[in-house]
Amino acid sequence: MRNIAEIYKKELRFYFTTPIAYIVMFVFTAIFGFLFFRNLTYYSNLSYQMMQNPYYAQRIDLILGVFSPVFSSNSLILLMVIPPISMRLFAEEKKTGTIELLFTYPLKDFEIVLGKWLAAITVIFSMLALTAPSPFIAFGFAKHAEWGPVLAGYLGLFLMSLSFLSLGILISALTENQIVAISVSYGALLGFWFLGWAVDPNSGRQIGRVLGELSIISHLSNFTRGIIDTKDIVYYVLFIFTTVFLTVRVLDSTRWRG
Repeated sequence: MRNIAEIYKKELRFYFTTPIAYIVMFVFTAIFGFLFFRNLTYYSNLSYQMMQNPYYAQRIDLILGVFSPVFSSNSLILLMVIPPISMRLFAEEKKTGTIELLFTYPLKDFEIVLGKWLAAITVIFSMLALTAPSPFIAFGFAKHAEWGPVLAGYLGLFLMSLSFLSLGILISALTENQIVAISVSYGALLGFWFLGWAVDPNSGRQIGRVLGELSIISHLSNFTRGIIDTKDIVYYVLFIFTTVFLTVRVLDSTRWRG
């Protein structure tokens, strides 16, 4: 644990002594805030108009009207901002030659990977935490605060973010060029994103259902509606575990190739 902590502190220090973390957090928070206030304004105006008709007023849902579309839209923003966080983690070490120096220390491969991975997770968690005031603002317009669906949406965004990050770290470990790392990361994430669209899952074909289950975005939809399904959690956990495990194996291969 001590070795992981040292790697973690080293990487976290880099993130917050360079513009990377601040730019990423600013971009994500600004876009999240814009989408949130746009939807909240629309919801507020719609609620005011529906007050004259009790039947329609009861059908207005703050979660489905504000948070669900915001969470869905920001999944694409996360795809844009997470590869810049992961691109340098190993690619820069290889390019500068410090990866060989790192191998001379009494560190195990999984300790190096976990230390870097946890530092990047801290940046992502901080980024999501900056949007925490939005539910408090939104619930000021509602009679009852439904925290369960909101927390489910944040859980979905966090798990999907970790999946994006884990794949990005794997790609960073495979190259020594940060531009290549970020470009391939975008391509791979978009591939997983659109995988479920390749075949219509409602067509009755087995391949359509399989591709739909492999798509990263398809497993977020339940979370955005306030539904926590074990199937979706298992998918993200397995995706994260597999990509992190492969990163450890890639690092082990790099060590033995010298």
